Amino acid sequence: MTPILRLLILALILTACAAKTPVPTPREQAPAAMPAPRPEPPIAPAPAPAQSAEDESCDECEALNQGKGNEACFKLQPGKVTKVNKGKKDKKGKKIKTVTGRCQPQSLIYARCRTGIITCRLGDTSPVQWFACARKNKATTSTPKPGSVMVLDVNKRRGMPTGHPAYVEDATRNADGTWTMRISHTNYDRKCHLDKDAKVIFYPKTMEASFLTGPWSSWAKKLKVCGFIFR
Repeated sequence: MTPILRLLILALILTACAAKTPVPTPREQAPAAMPAPRPEPPIAPAPAPAQSAEDESCDECEALNQGKGNEACFKLQPGKVTKVNKGKKDKKGKKIKTVTGRCQPQSLIYARCRTGIITCRLGDTSPVQWFACARKNKATTSTPKPGSVMVLDVNKRRGMPTGHPAYVEDATRNADGTWTMRISHTNYDRKCHLDKDAKVIFYPKTMEASFLTGPWSSWAKKLKVCGFIFR
């Protein structure tokens, strides 16, 4: 067999094989392999919440940690006195004054301690600030309730530039529409004393209170009342 004949036969064989093998159409082609999923990045732990003003270190916050109804509410501790030697003077030639720290618990801290109310902690909250915040939270009333806090309004003439709170031990409505209350409050004289069970008359029409017994009874008449914080 000549070489030319061999090549011709081989070409015929290859052509026949190619005709028998079907070429897959685009639909019949095998689907492309899906790319491997990327590993998810590790979830970082949530950042700790920012410390708010009410979480800052303050006498008010420390006293609240004592707990509701704790005996510590009644254990008044006079503020620390900074002792100075007599005759000493500062660089400007002025006499050095003795500095006395705050009595604890202060009247507001005592009220918080007795009630367990920890809302509206603004760091060094004044009584009127506490009441204003509680009123926004719908936690105030004009009716005295046992376990609530009566907040006296600002009275600079009587040494209450930020108001004054008192814990309501008991409250009874009288026939004439007034209320007879039994209240307790601390540091009323700036000398770290506790006044327990003082009798007070509350006049809801004028929002005023008069002390009938206790150290304030000689002068505390018709004091303006902001209202009562009950939660």
